[in-house]
Amino acid sequence: MTQPNILVICSDEHHPLMSGYRRHPYVETPNLDALADAGTYFTNAYCNSPVCVPSRMSFMTGKYAHEVGSWFLYIPLERSETTWSRRLREAGIPSTMLGKLDMCGDYQDAGFNEHKILEYRPAWTEYPRQTPFAPRLEGYVRPDKLAHIKNSGIRQPHLTDGRTGHDDRDGFWDHDRIVMDWAVDYLREKGKAGGEEPWALYVGLLYPHWPYCVPEEYFDQYYPDEVEMPFDASFPNENLHPALRHFQRAQGTDGITEEDVRRTVAAYYGMVTAMDAMIGRIIDELKAQGLYDNTYIIYTSDHGESLGEHGLFYKQCSYEGSVGIPLIVSGPELPAGQVRDEPVSLVDLYPTVLGMAGLDVEPDRRGTSWLSLIRDEATARPEWVFSEHHGNFFKDSWYMIRLRDYKYTYYCNERPTLYNIHQDPQELQDLAGEARYIPVLAECETALRSVLDPEAVALRAKCDLGLIGPDGEDYTIFLTVEDLRKGRNDGRFKPEPELR
Repeated sequence: MTQPNILVICSDEHHPLMSGYRRHPYVETPNLDALADAGTYFTNAYCNSPVCVPSRMSFMTGKYAHEVGSWFLYIPLERSETTWSRRLREAGIPSTMLGKLDMCGDYQDAGFNEHKILEYRPAWTEYPRQTPFAPRLEGYVRPDKLAHIKNSGIRQPHLTDGRTGHDDRDGFWDHDRIVMDWAVDYLREKGKAGGEEPWALYVGLLYPHWPYCVPEEYFDQYYPDEVEMPFDASFPNENLHPALRHFQRAQGTDGITEEDVRRTVAAYYGMVTAMDAMIGRIIDELKAQGLYDNTYIIYTSDHGESLGEHGLFYKQCSYEGSVGIPLIVSGPELPAGQVRDEPVSLVDLYPTVLGMAGLDVEPDRRGTSWLSLIRDEATARPEWVFSEHHGNFFKDSWYMIRLRDYKYTYYCNERPTLYNIHQDPQELQDLAGEARYIPVLAECETALRSVLDPEAVALRAKCDLGLIGPDGEDYTIFLTVEDLRKGRNDGRFKPEPELR
């Protein structure tokens, strides 16, 4: 057998439980189900930052987001940072990237030999920022978030060039349709070449990322009755942790109706099923070209989607629906039909891909290959996984440690939370205030501080996002969005862009 090929398929914003192979009562994903049957799927997989750019910068470099300074969107990765695609290219294994990867600025190729992108993520033209980043200030409300929910449902029945995906009328159907065409063409060319030379392909889809709109056939498959309504879905939800209540207010979703939620959830289910059908095209083409049996396949997503759980939509928080991800790995000489429950995270993608290619991993990389777990090999790896967030909707940074059955979230300048995910998978009973869990809290905080100094990293993020003033004042403590607007008008702050 020749050196196997490597195929990484990354969707965007896929809730970890919303697939057939995870026993969801309604969501149909026959192609992912078949892939899970042919390989191994993980039940406790996490992203390392539940936002598109920092999550992807982490899994491309094998480092945590704070180590590469990827705090939020529009922050460029330094070209000096090595990616797994660059390592493959340097080793003589040609690598190709098709679709969304979210490299900001001039590092669009991410080290791949070839790349094709429909939606580019620009970088901030002035970075670090000089003006405070408004989405982390008191009083910020992002108006389009409510609009996405109010406008959810059936997409317009026309084709576009795939570059208008954030429009509520179209969504990302066309983006993914075009990327799938590219991927099928790529595999056909590899088949014509005889399959003798190994290759690596990354396919970046945008479904099921909002806007919540999908072709009518997929929407009608679930609406109105084939919908599992989200738990703890109050708008507003006064029972949330203070940092999360601030997050909910910033989303501007207070007062949405049960019908809004039902329609949005049905559209999201449809997006997952539509995405699954596209992935089926890739698998079918691999088989048609005689490439399937000698190709490692990884399916995952950059983060999840809360989809109304706890009264929240989108990502950014450390609840399971947001920070959790789907993860399936299959390939030659790997066991089939296996389920692994150990906590893992996307930072492990880097050593996994290099391991598939037979390459050594640099000692400064954080992750541990999934192959050792899949093959049931004894390998030293931490008991915990780590995630972090420094971006919009939260005034301060938070950090998550998943340790055995427990999930601990450290909120800067707020109290922590602790959940037993095994006993309380919906995270409804916060254990942090109970005396008997003090040893668990201490163990989790020790694990966190083995990774970083949470306050020092939070300060670095604030400095880069313009949230620390010239005299060291912390704008997240006292500055409001209205103050920022006035400061722009009177010249105290430059009119730097926020979100495009």
